[in-house]
Amino acid sequence: MPARLALLAILLAPGGAAARAEDGATATVRDALAKATAVSKTEQPREQQLDTLRTLARQLVDTRAMGRRAIGSAFADQPAAQQAEFLRLFDELIVRSYLQKLLLFRDPTFRFHPEDRHGDAVMVVTDVVSGKDTYEVGYEMRHNEQGWLATDIVVEGISLTSNYTSQFASALSNRSFDDLLDLMRRKVDHFRAPTTGQ
Repeated sequence: MPARLALLAILLAPGGAAARAEDGATATVRDALAKATAVSKTEQPREQQLDTLRTLARQLVDTRAMGRRAIGSAFADQPAAQQAEFLRLFDELIVRSYLQKLLLFRDPTFRFHPEDRHGDAVMVVTDVVSGKDTYEVGYEMRHNEQGWLATDIVVEGISLTSNYTSQFASALSNRSFDDLLDLMRRKVDHFRAPTTGQ
């Protein structure tokens, strides 16, 4: 099977990242991570792997909910065009930083903790084992019409949403919202810059 078709088969395999409600939050995370690991083991060029992984990440993470939560009340004060641009840039930042930190370990294995429910949220905590190292990553999952999606990711006790909340508050303390968007564009451009190595 050609490599491109193999990647498509991974993405469209039954029981995908957008798992059915009855499959549960843990099943959604487990399936997404299994597919991401399979993608990382293909012989596709790195950029093609990343494109496929971005699709998987967007099936797992609700970046719009995360972005609105991270920016807080400042979001409602902005015109529609700035709101849309913010959400677009935030999606890029979360997906790319998430991929760099979590989806590109070498031959990882995953251990899943029991689900921890808080109101309408289910925390799915995983241990990512890569070589001799182990990292704890938690996914705050909520269910909507699209299925189970992560509304926050907690890496070694640090919430990505809270981390961005602090960064945005700091930036807006002495800059305009348009200045914040410019900072975000530059960060996205940095992530997009060609990499060497793998």
